[in-house]
Order: sequence, then C-alpha cells, then structure tokens
Amino acid sequence: MSAADTAPVDDQTRESARLLKRVPGRARPQKEALREFEEGVAQLRQHYDPVFWPLFVPEAKNMFRWRVELECGCTHEVYTHGEDKYPDDRRFPDLISQCRLPSGEFWCTTDHGPAQKPYRDIVEWVDRKVTEFPADPVEPEYDWMDAEDWAKIRKPKPHSSAFWRVKLSCGHYEQVCTDVDWKPEDGPKLVSEERIVEIRRDFEESWAAADNPGWPEKGFERDHIRKMIDLRWPRPEPERDCFTCTQVRRITGYQRIGWLVTRTRTRPAPRPSTNLDREKIEARLAAAEAEVQRLRKQLDNPGNA
Repeated sequence: MSAADTAPVDDQTRESARLLKRVPGRARPQKEALREFEEGVAQLRQHYDPVFWPLFVPEAKNMFRWRVELECGCTHEVYTHGEDKYPDDRRFPDLISQCRLPSGEFWCTTDHGPAQKPYRDIVEWVDRKVTEFPADPVEPEYDWMDAEDWAKIRKPKPHSSAFWRVKLSCGHYEQVCTDVDWKPEDGPKLVSEERIVEIRRDFEESWAAADNPGWPEKGFERDHIRKMIDLRWPRPEPERDCFTCTQVRRITGYQRIGWLVTRTRTRPAPRPSTNLDREKIEARLAAAEAEVQRLRKQLDNPGNA
C-alpha cells in the first residue's frame, strides 16, 4: 500500500482524535454494561446461522467502551472494536431502516419534542419488495373521506405495490411506494399542463380560505407541495421527507471508559541472564578464533594440510 493510500486514513484519525474530551456525567457499572451487551448478542445470534457468528456477532472481549456527547447535549455509551477505533469512525445503525448512518452520526433516543421532517433528494433507488394487497372495501377506509372521493381511488380488485428502499442526499434511507411495473430508468410520470393548473388552483384556494388553515401547514410540507406543482406533480416524487434527520445528532466529543471485559495483564517472560549470554558469546568467539588460527596454518604450510 502506498503512502497516498494511507494518508487519508491518518488524516481521519487525527481529526477524530480532536474530539477526545471529558464528557459530563459518569459511566454506568461495568457489570450492567456487560449484561446489556450479552442480551443484545443473544438476540443477534437468533438471526444468523452459527457458522456466521464470527462474522456478524461481536465478542465482548473485543469491545471497548466509550461515552459520547452529541450536539444536542445528550450523552450515550457506545462500543468500538478496540481502544484506537474512535466512535465517529464507526457507522452506527439507523433504528428504523436498520441501515448504517453516515460516520459521525448517532441516533439520539432522547425525546426532543416534535420536529418537521426535512425533504431530501433521492440519490439512489437501492432495491424493492413487492407486496400483495386484497381488494379495497366498498366503504371508505378513512373517516374524513366521503364516498365520492373514495370511489375515485378505490381498487376493486386485488393489487400489488412495490416498496423501494431509497438513499437520500443526507445519507439516510427511506421507503417509497411505486407501481410494480415502474423502474428508475423510466423516470417520473407527469400530469398534463391543464391538470397541473387545476391542482395549483385547488391548493392555493384551500390555503387562502379564512375558515380553513389548509393542509399542509406552512413549512417544509407546503414548500414541498409547491415544488411538486412546479415539477408537474411527478410520480414517484424525486425527493422524500426524512424522519431519520429529526432523530440523529452529530457526535461532538467522546471519552474512553475501558474494555467491556477487564483484561488481565500478562507478566513478560524473564529475560535471559546477561552473564549467561556473555559466556555463550565468549565461547563462540573463542571457537571462531581457534578455527581462524587453524586455517592460517594451512595457508602458511600447504604441504602439511
């Protein structure tokens, strides 16, 4: 491996080390952390054949404990494989999609109150799963929908939909529903120019009504609706609201706790006696000198060799 290949890793390590700091609070007892870890490992083993455990199931003896502080001020305990692997080098799991978060992000389980989901561009259609549905009921499924509107969207026969896992520009993953026969290379379907005029008028009239605040409320949702109108109501939409963005926080610092399983220090093997080593060397040197003397005599008296 060349120096150019290793330089970015070294730079990242130095950048990560800058976040080492004293994190407020105290670490929980080691026994409690180990018990929780083993419970998680037991659940993880149920998802894999034993032959794959060495690949996907971590061992407690290899895990190092850290306390991390997030940009929201919350602190959490995390694990890494070894004491020199920093927490912001690791990609932690997204608790909803089960995909990996970008490096340096962590899902904060603290309730920070309601937050609007920002819209992000879809940058990759990863894979899909087709789901079968029975025919829709005759009566509306939703209390707020009248029979006339329900009749327009109701599917009287069994039908299927494709649910795509998509990657967003923020690095998170969400799900998008499409028709089964749709493919990313097809691009989105657009409504006619006449129809988009009607859609725009309906929304603007609803938002302007004094006795109706209009859905959606001002903010990300309404901005998104206007953007989709400008794009002629594409289906599927080229962007998706990201719930994960409302839950994850950047890691702003971390502090070492120690190994999850206490490591016993092994005493180094005793070094050989210096005197004994010297005696061996002197004996070898004497033998070598005697051999040199013998060879010199042979050179001086070749007839006696």
